[in-house]
Amino acid sequence: MKNQPLPFLGGLTAEQFLQEYWQKKPLFVKGAFPNFEDPLTADEIAGLAFEPFIPSRFIYESGGERPWQLKMGPATEEDFSTLHEKSWMLVVNDVEKNLPELKSMLDPFRFISHWRLDDLQVSLGEEGGNVGAHWDDYDVFLLQGMGKKRWQISYAPVSEDDFVKGVDIRLIENFRPDEEWIVEPGDLLYLPPRIGHYGVNIGRSVTWSVGFRAPKHREMLRDYMEMKFDAVAEDARYCDPELEVVTTPGALSDAAIDRVVAILESALTQNRAEIVQWFGAFITEPKMFQTPEALEDHLTIEALLEYLDDGGYLEVHPGITLLYYASDDKILLFAAGKSYSLPLSERALVEQLTQATEWDYDALIESLDSHLNQQFLLQLINDGILLLDDGADDTDDEAFEDD
Repeated sequence: MKNQPLPFLGGLTAEQFLQEYWQKKPLFVKGAFPNFEDPLTADEIAGLAFEPFIPSRFIYESGGERPWQLKMGPATEEDFSTLHEKSWMLVVNDVEKNLPELKSMLDPFRFISHWRLDDLQVSLGEEGGNVGAHWDDYDVFLLQGMGKKRWQISYAPVSEDDFVKGVDIRLIENFRPDEEWIVEPGDLLYLPPRIGHYGVNIGRSVTWSVGFRAPKHREMLRDYMEMKFDAVAEDARYCDPELEVVTTPGALSDAAIDRVVAILESALTQNRAEIVQWFGAFITEPKMFQTPEALEDHLTIEALLEYLDDGGYLEVHPGITLLYYASDDKILLFAAGKSYSLPLSERALVEQLTQATEWDYDALIESLDSHLNQQFLLQLINDGILLLDDGADDTDDEAFEDD
């Protein structure tokens, strides 16, 4: 894919896109996905908002003292019954984690590392619906579904201080557009971080957003420091067995500072292997409602082989990202804030687990010849990382009638 022209990127190769556009400037591609059809109807999208475990929110533009209002989900019937009174947008996050069949919408963007992907978001609204002029701290691909939308973007520098005061959402106070497009089904707009943008529905409109996470430095540092803090012995204390007599007891001596420096340097000693272990766990920590549940009754290898031989298959927990890191002697698989280790000689299985989302007996037959791999798969299954097919039905709630 690196050097292959990609139609959905306007004929750019993945390498060209990353070099010329990624985190640098917007890209608009007309007809990026020809004949695109929404995988969910408006009713099905609205139905997702009723689920307490799916993040959703309504954004209303209603005038008055508070022209913009935000209401977090889950939605109620009353929310939908009053929508005709105002301009509105419904925004639903983590769609692919709750409807795994929609993960295929992310496939075109797999030239970017899995750990950078945040979620698939969908927004639905009627004529005039919008979420206001704003900017994001992450990269996003905006794919137009049904209907049309007017997108405006601004290249003006944005600031944490340039927000509309007194509203529940972060809006740019003085938004002045530099470019504008009317987008239709299948059109794609890429926006790097901190580019002001404003999208307004033309009729009923659906937009699919593929967002990429960018963890804050403070979040990473806090989590790393907590890990280092937990490694310090609870009863460890400052000590100075070679203390010397002082003539100026009010002075803070260099010797005392040297001991403090030694304590901090010892606690904060770091190496690449330790950072790999920490970051792999940190970046795969599951979101709310996506934590895997360990099996109460652990599966045996005999039961697993029988299940697969009967036509069953394994699938990765839909809310979990699998990542691996290969060192000189072992390969680590990170999942749900944990790490699992195998000898480097078994890297084929780990790579296989990070390249697909489900596997049948034929796909696993070579790996299952190894006792180490058998136990590795069992551990992932028993920890809830890999699931046996449960045949769950898709979400199909109806919230309002189509026009």
